[in-house]
Parts: sequence; C-alpha cells; structure tokens
Amino acid sequence: MPEYKPHPERRLGLIGFGRIASPVIDCWNDGGLPGWTVAGVLARRSRQRGSVWSTDDADAFFSKPFDLIIEAAGPSALAAHGERALRLADVWTVSAAALADVTLFDALHVAGARTGHRLRVMPGAIAGLDGVAMASVDPAAELRLDIDLLPGPGPRALVFSGSVREAAKRFPDSVNVAAAAALAGPGLDKAQINVYHPGPVPRHRLTLSITSCFGIVHASVEPLRGPGVHPVAACLIAALRAESRSIWSG
Repeated sequence: MPEYKPHPERRLGLIGFGRIASPVIDCWNDGGLPGWTVAGVLARRSRQRGSVWSTDDADAFFSKPFDLIIEAAGPSALAAHGERALRLADVWTVSAAALADVTLFDALHVAGARTGHRLRVMPGAIAGLDGVAMASVDPAAELRLDIDLLPGPGPRALVFSGSVREAAKRFPDSVNVAAAAALAGPGLDKAQINVYHPGPVPRHRLTLSITSCFGIVHASVEPLRGPGVHPVAACLIAALRAESRSIWSG
C-alpha cells in the first residue's frame, strides 16, 4: 500500500464577519473544517471570534498569502474587493447580484484571466443549479424563477417581473440566488424572474423551473434563518468540506 501523505492545510481568507461568515468561522474554531486554516478576515471593524481576529485594514489583509478567499459580505463587498482578491487567489462569492454590473463583471473577468485565478459563484440558499447547468446545454433552454422577499403585512403582491439582470439592479441584496441560477444557466438577460412581497407567511420561498430538450427541472426551497443558522453559511461549509475529500459527489 502506498504511504498516505496528508495534504498541507490550505489558507482561507474571509471577507465579512456577519451572519454568513461567522458560522463558517465558528465551524473552523470547532474543528469542523479539516484541511483549512483561517488565515485572515477582512471586516468593517476589528473584532474576535474564538481564535480568529478580523481586521478593517484592507492592505494588511491582502498582504497575506491565501489559497482561497471567500466574499461573504454582500454585493458592495465584491465590488470593492473582488478584483484585488482575484489577483491574489481563487475567490468564492455569495454575491452573484453584483455581477449584473457589466463593468464589474468585465473587470473581474480580466483579473481572473491575467492571473489564472477563478471566481466561483456559490449557489447559496437555492438548490438545483446542477440541473440548470445540465438543461442549459440546450441553447433554447428557458429559466424562470420566483422569489418571495421577507414576510411582511398585507396580501402577497408581485413587485417585479422581468430579467434577472434588472431584478439584481433593483434588489441587489435579495436576489443573489436568482443571479447565481441565471449565471449557471442561460444568463442574466435571458433568465426571467418574478419577485413578490409575500405577505404574512412563515418564511420566504425560492423556486426555479427550467425547460429544455432534456426535460423540465424544478427546485423549490423555503430557507430558515435564525441565531447561528444561515443556509448560505451552510452552503460554504459544505463546499469547503468537499474540497478536502478524495471522493465527493455534487
């Protein structure tokens, strides 16, 4: 039998210290991310979580060597730091809506092409993006999404219907999952979305449907949020764990 040689720990950088990044940091502090070390966190202010400190000094953060940087602070953070991050390492982002800005998209594309680093758009709280990618091998595939925003008073009401690109410009912090689905499939301009204020319902809902010559793919999720619980953080944790496995599915 060949001798087993463990891989050295990979250096992880995080942009953000909020509802998404904090559970990832907690998971690492608890030993739940083998193969990774949190080498730096960039946030709006310096603070501590377990053995991890954040910094508000972007120059200090980007002076460190990273194998992967995760942007977990929203579209404005990707716009502010994405290009610099890509010049340093591969980047994962939870802020697909930011890529509706053509200027930013082009700048990130150029940064990645010049360095060989890649920007991965994470699926976040929605399922089925593998099915969207499969169906979109058909150039005539049609993707439709429905998103209920956070519950509120009054009856359910349609507040927007149109392209995902336009929705991302109007609701940049609310349609990241739709933008991720569109980028996995026919693109931000071809993918269509309905955005609703759902009224007094227990939780919001995300659904997608894509029709192609291969059939129809449906996916629907009703994500829960609470203290210490965030589906986007869970998505990142699952992806980081998969990166350390010799055999994995998905």
